[in-house]
Amino acid sequence: MRKRLILGLAISAVFIYLAFRKIDFVQMWEALQQANYLWLFPAVGFMFISLWLRAVRWAYFMEPIKPGISRRQLFAAMMIGYYGNNVFPLRAGEVLRAYAIGKSAGVSRMASFATIFVERLIDVLALLLLIGFSVIFHDYPAWVQKGSVLIFIGTVVVTIFMIALMLRTQQTLRVMSRLTRPLPENAQQFVNKLLGSFLDGFSIFKKTDRFWAITWQSVVMWLLYAAVNYAVLQAFGLNESLPIGASFVILVIVNLSIMIPAAPGYVGTFHLAAQQAAMLFEVSGSTALSFALILHIANFIPITLVGFYYFYREQLSLKEAVAAEDKAQTPPMPRPSFRKKVGV
Repeated sequence: MRKRLILGLAISAVFIYLAFRKIDFVQMWEALQQANYLWLFPAVGFMFISLWLRAVRWAYFMEPIKPGISRRQLFAAMMIGYYGNNVFPLRAGEVLRAYAIGKSAGVSRMASFATIFVERLIDVLALLLLIGFSVIFHDYPAWVQKGSVLIFIGTVVVTIFMIALMLRTQQTLRVMSRLTRPLPENAQQFVNKLLGSFLDGFSIFKKTDRFWAITWQSVVMWLLYAAVNYAVLQAFGLNESLPIGASFVILVIVNLSIMIPAAPGYVGTFHLAAQQAAMLFEVSGSTALSFALILHIANFIPITLVGFYYFYREQLSLKEAVAAEDKAQTPPMPRPSFRKKVGV
């Protein structure tokens, strides 16, 4: 844990240095003083509506595993997970989220991880589509435009593969069962159970009404995330000089950056990404960093406070969370088989 924390802090320190190295602090302070912070209220509102939609969407993924699970329980577990990402290093919140819903709703940690993985995979696909979408709003270099086409093609291929998994679930399980035969029995059971939970998460897409519900929720959710960026840009009076798609470009770049393991709260990675994204639209580096600082605060403080509330309401402890994290990251050790061979 300590090594991971040091690594995260080191990564964040590099990104903070890159963000601040050529900043005019007088200009940055002036931008912060002149900002209209009333725009943070709609920004935070958009954010929490999107988070509630995310919890509703998670309920659909949980349906094959725990039918009728409470959306409030899912929202609480999700906020605890975000709290974990803001407090623990290297995105430990995903483990904490699975631990929280397992404790409150009796869902196995493996099944919870599988649904979270499916959810994140859907988010990555949406993000890849947004990358292609954002090219419409900005005149990127030719290599970026060509790369966006390749990303779009890759997204289509992955989507087709996911559909094949949905339609051929039993065949997929049989193939994986054959592939895992050389492994020890413990490892076979672990891999097959994990894959089964993963496919259970995808099985919800077989229902047309659920498919369209998840689709529109995902679209609205990402639009609301972009609206958060738009509101904070408006606080600095930047929207008048920026194209409407700037919020989407910032959304894409920031979400790609926070995949980098760093210090708790995405410190440094978030700031440099938001700053550089705004600078793509000829915003000065100092003003762009002011925007990045406030955007981070608008995301960090409300989510951390709400997550903190749920964390202690559910009577979780830091010790339990860290133990659960370490356990989840340790693969199961195969046990030797002492079964007697017959007919030798």
